[in-house]
Amino acid sequence: MQSESKKYEEEMPSLHWGIDPVFSAFARLYIKDITEMRESKQVPGIFFYNGHPIRQVDVVGIVVQTKERDAFYNCGVDDSTGVINCVCWKNPMVAEAALSGHLSTPSSLSVFEQLKKLRETVSQKTKPEIGDVVRVRGHIRTYRQQREIQASCLYKVDDPVCDVQISRMLELPCLYREVYDKPFKGPEETQSGLEGQNFSVHMLHEKVQGFLLQNKVQTFYQQELETVDSLVSLAGVHLPSPSCQEVKSKSSSSSKRIHNAFKEAIKMLQEKGVVFQKPSSSKDLYYVTDHDKELFKVTLDVIKEDCRKPRLSRCKEDNFPVSVPSLVSGRTISMSWSLAVAAKPRSFNRNQQGTAGVCRPWMMQEPSSVRLPAPLCWRGAVPAARPAPGEETTTW
Repeated sequence: MQSESKKYEEEMPSLHWGIDPVFSAFARLYIKDITEMRESKQVPGIFFYNGHPIRQVDVVGIVVQTKERDAFYNCGVDDSTGVINCVCWKNPMVAEAALSGHLSTPSSLSVFEQLKKLRETVSQKTKPEIGDVVRVRGHIRTYRQQREIQASCLYKVDDPVCDVQISRMLELPCLYREVYDKPFKGPEETQSGLEGQNFSVHMLHEKVQGFLLQNKVQTFYQQELETVDSLVSLAGVHLPSPSCQEVKSKSSSSSKRIHNAFKEAIKMLQEKGVVFQKPSSSKDLYYVTDHDKELFKVTLDVIKEDCRKPRLSRCKEDNFPVSVPSLVSGRTISMSWSLAVAAKPRSFNRNQQGTAGVCRPWMMQEPSSVRLPAPLCWRGAVPAARPAPGEETTTW
């Protein structure tokens, strides 16, 4: 059960113990593991199981020995994996109180009699006897070189048909697989795992972009990309290895992780403006910006119409972040601009300035630096300065 715990001789700094939820909970461990756990060198009373810091436990077992003292009960609890000594201090409120000094009225006597019966019931319920099934919660400590539990709660379990014990037997293996047998990872290991996952998504999004451009894909669904073996193999490189319980559903869990990796990669492509979605189309359908002819045609017509205007309106400068539709428009305008320049002959006129059909040299710059009219201005564009009078102009 604790065969791998020896690998974690290096203790996690006590400052990070609170990150592990096991540290704040009552760990439901086998008694054998409780007696074999390694005690912390930093803080006495803290023990480690597979790197998990544990200070309080919850056990269920049968009382095999008991000793009563004036102030506490001392009993041995057996859960079939081992026996551990449990110390349960008596509640001073439960001890019988002398009734001397109280009024002997009938009403007062009836109240004290009821209180006495209640205390007797509580004492009988909490006093362990050999053969009783008890549940103990408390802190672990070492007393005279022996591991024991300083009980904060000890009570008998009413279990005539062994229902509680059977439920416990089925519950503990699941807890061990899901929680205790998985090593506790500190902040550094968690961060490195996230970096590896982000690196995998970054590599996948570059591979998907190359695949779309190489095969001249115009539209696609995410499910279609998940059928490409080269992309799926790349998405599964940095996936975490499944745990013991995940072996049965290995295919379904890995498919879910691959699906999430593709989803993040497509989201990165949308942020770069490589792909986009149309409001009128299906939410799962994506369009490739470089191969969308309709978007090219509309953008090219807008540019041609805009070049015929007397003058270009200044675009209001702002510092808002670039949005995804703006990046798609910018990428398309950049490609449509080269088509527009190749489609029209250029002539130079030094005399005409500011007349209809006139375009200036600053209009021949890259679209990312052109001052576009308000309808075409995308956020983040860097406006260029207007030419001074007398500079060379260009007309279509």
